[in-house]
Amino acid sequence: MKINLSCSLLIITISSAFFLDASAPTIEIKESGNGLPNPSINSGLEFGNFDLFASLIVWTAKEAGSDCWAEVITTEGSASSNVLRPVHFDWDPGFKVGVGYGIKESRWDTQAYYTWYNTCGKDSVSSAPGTVHSTFTGNFYVDNAHGSGISGPAYQKASIDWGIHFNIFDWELGHNFYISKALDLRPFLGAKGGWIYQSIDTKWYNPDLSTLQFLGSPYYSVGTEKVNNNFWGLGPQAGINTKWLLFAKQGQSFNIIGDFSGAMMWGHWSFGDVFQNTIGQEVFVDFASLNNGATMMKSFLGFGFDTYFRKNRFHLSLKLGYEAQFWLDQLQFYSFVGGRLVNTLTLQGGTLEFCLDY
Repeated sequence: MKINLSCSLLIITISSAFFLDASAPTIEIKESGNGLPNPSINSGLEFGNFDLFASLIVWTAKEAGSDCWAEVITTEGSASSNVLRPVHFDWDPGFKVGVGYGIKESRWDTQAYYTWYNTCGKDSVSSAPGTVHSTFTGNFYVDNAHGSGISGPAYQKASIDWGIHFNIFDWELGHNFYISKALDLRPFLGAKGGWIYQSIDTKWYNPDLSTLQFLGSPYYSVGTEKVNNNFWGLGPQAGINTKWLLFAKQGQSFNIIGDFSGAMMWGHWSFGDVFQNTIGQEVFVDFASLNNGATMMKSFLGFGFDTYFRKNRFHLSLKLGYEAQFWLDQLQFYSFVGGRLVNTLTLQGGTLEFCLDY
């Protein structure tokens, strides 16, 4: 309900901005009242000019479903304890690169850019023999083809590497509206597409095979399980960029920036789950691929700086702030503990953008 309300408000805002006196003659805005040329809102794109920009991003990831990759179950007398082990993702760098063009005498512009980001979450656990349990499906079927019992083998130690590989392409067609000397709006429509691959590599050490369902099973020292959750999608997007002028003097300005957008894509998910151990046993779990809608929301809040040089022939703009992307229903593989997952991937952190118009 909250997501539907947010999408409705975003669509109403964008529609209102597009119809703000759109049929009126174009007004040539050469200079604002303080002597500062009035630039386009998005990265300072000048009409009739090309725009090159690049961003350094330092983000971290959070995903429901990574909060319980293993369970440590211990018993003392009649009391038992169950500790859930989460995966903690690092803060890792990435980048965005793009190019744009402002169409002369119309205040329309178009931009295309690519975002690359990779991160990895790690964790490990060591406990008493026979107390560490896997929450992944492949482990459950080791020497247990009929799926009996309540869990797979119990181990003494385990580790996990959870990688996320993010590659997204964006195209935008926007129109600038100078609401006042202090406020610019740029609603835009466009397309978003790309792929998000997630690889989950786990290792399990010193299994306890003495329980009834594993009685007589051959002994192995190490088992590995690799799970893949791979997504690609394509679809329309819409958003609005806002720029609030704080201070301007002698060809320079400081601004508050607020950017908001969303996309609704056709998405395809494919999965894999393979368990192997040191005595050659293998378990393959066959998950059917999914075709479904894929929704995402994005926001950026921060500060901007614009400056002109070489007799206003060149324009440099900087943006620094906090960005968050919410990819709904992104994690969808089947978990032994949680069943079919339908969980959100959140990417968030700092973004520093450099843009040059010429």
